[in-house]
Amino acid sequence: MKRVLPTGREAFLLVERWRQADADGKTQLADEVGVSRGTLANFCSQYEAPETITNLPPIHAFEPIAGKSHETQVLLIGDVHDGEITPSYNHDVCRARFAELFRRTMLINRLHRNLYPVNDLAIFLLGDMVHGENPHQGAKVESIHCGAMSQVYDYLLPELAGLFLSFRQEFATVKVYGVPGNHGRVAKEAPETSNWDNMLYRALAAKAWPDGVEIHPPRDFCQIVTIQGQRFFLFHGDQTRMANGIPWFGLSRKVISWYITYGGFEYACCGHFHRDDFLRISAMTKLFVNGSFVSDDPFALKVMGTSSIPCQWTFGVHAKHGVTWAYSLTLDERYSPGRVPVLAG
Repeated sequence: MKRVLPTGREAFLLVERWRQADADGKTQLADEVGVSRGTLANFCSQYEAPETITNLPPIHAFEPIAGKSHETQVLLIGDVHDGEITPSYNHDVCRARFAELFRRTMLINRLHRNLYPVNDLAIFLLGDMVHGENPHQGAKVESIHCGAMSQVYDYLLPELAGLFLSFRQEFATVKVYGVPGNHGRVAKEAPETSNWDNMLYRALAAKAWPDGVEIHPPRDFCQIVTIQGQRFFLFHGDQTRMANGIPWFGLSRKVISWYITYGGFEYACCGHFHRDDFLRISAMTKLFVNGSFVSDDPFALKVMGTSSIPCQWTFGVHAKHGVTWAYSLTLDERYSPGRVPVLAG
């Protein structure tokens, strides 16, 4: 039976093997194909590679972006709930997760600094920084390790001060903006300003900081911050009612309403729901929903129906393009993607 010589890619590979083989190799290759050496030699001498292999279109190199622009890095910090105790969370765990937050924030920063300058940092504190001591918000015996005064002044205040100073060694400027959360409320009957988050922000603002560090306490439930010409609307998120543990519809309506009321903004940032998410509210504005520091959180389990994963957002802001990259930073290796967290206890 006469053997049919290959075509297409198989023929191209056969010819390449023939051209690279020595005399014995060519004889062996002819035996392998099942034809005489003369027939194979004649086939290879007349073979022409497909035109597309040799006639490639010209390649146009893109200009490098290094040195062409700069960005500001933004870090969201919220729902720290320092002072809360769960089967897998307490103040010592909180401190360890702050250290991991700094490490991962700088890892992302150094990756992007290989492309362009990212020398300024803006930090958005989104409320519920301490757990408080209001029993109607879960601050009961065995669920907190100390009162709200110690939570603010003995624990979280020095922790944040050290974090900001560490960032100042890495960035030319560190600007901090805060909004109050619901767990900071002293009591239901107390004024809105009687909030442990506000007291924390005022205490931070009263400290003596080196040049390049700025603290901006809130004057209302929200703040509007301009980064690289982009407007960010900051709020905690407790202003939104949930339906069956789902807040996204209510959040969308509120953000659209605030967009009109406050004269427009490109981005909104909130916390409160103890899970990270990103919503495109409209063609004009987008919403970052921040995660929490707490794991095994009763609120997330009972209300949202999911275990709280300790994570916080960081992203880069460009004057022309807005937010160009974003990372949700997991603060505990046990909850890294690919691992199934098991509830403690």
